[in-house]
Amino acid sequence: MTKLKTICFAVITAALAGCAATPRHYDDESSRALNLARAGGVYDQDLRDSPDGTRSYRKGLLVSALDLASLATSLDAPLRHLTGTQTLLFNATDIMMTPDNPSARPSLIGWMPESLAANEDDAYDHYVAVVDEAITQAAESMAITATKLTDVKTPEIDGYPLMLWSVTAERYGCADSNCIIAYNIQQPNHWKTPSYVIGGEAASYNIAANHPEKYSRLVFRQSGHEPTFPVDEFYRAVSAGMPPWIVMYFPPNTVIHDGEPLPYPVLYEQGQQLMFREPDHE
Repeated sequence: MTKLKTICFAVITAALAGCAATPRHYDDESSRALNLARAGGVYDQDLRDSPDGTRSYRKGLLVSALDLASLATSLDAPLRHLTGTQTLLFNATDIMMTPDNPSARPSLIGWMPESLAANEDDAYDHYVAVVDEAITQAAESMAITATKLTDVKTPEIDGYPLMLWSVTAERYGCADSNCIIAYNIQQPNHWKTPSYVIGGEAASYNIAANHPEKYSRLVFRQSGHEPTFPVDEFYRAVSAGMPPWIVMYFPPNTVIHDGEPLPYPVLYEQGQQLMFREPDHE
């Protein structure tokens, strides 16, 4: 089974590489959310548009929630050896989940203009700075306290560390490090940008979602009994603080709104939550 999955991934990757020789054209019969997701590497067919956007995840029609407990995590082994404060910070095993399909995991997708970085390493540093600034601005706009943790050693994915922020907001039940922001930026690749990416240039340093493990992501996690933190509002605020050439994708049941998980996938662009809704019904 593992060999078959490896072969299938190699075939899909080769196909995507061929298509990537020229930027993907906008599909007028698909939503903007789906166009951006597809361009960013969320290509599997579990994700699609639906008339009202609430039935846009094929597996979501069969189960009430993604089975987070069954999702593999590349950080499972390192997390088991953490103690004390570190254990508290890593008490959510789904932060860095790596299910097979890109549509089943949160992903940070970007097309940084080539003019903003001298090379791929410089682009990585710029992505980190952009995300940190967006988190800082989001915290200020929501009147919460967000602190980047620089004294906690975290696991790495392909040599790139997991970045952690601790959130304090008593009115939302965030205290004692039970609310955290975790993100990871993978090595950007020199790529071409679709013309419909706002603020983009023809050439870019791209972070995409199609690799099984080496994909970038940003996740807010609150542990405890009932989730009370307005995660949707936070993601909107972070998105608003990012350049327009960065979008965030989230699968069903990973975004909390009014205390309940959204049972459908969403994508954030420029502070707006986009649904995977058929254009004729938008």
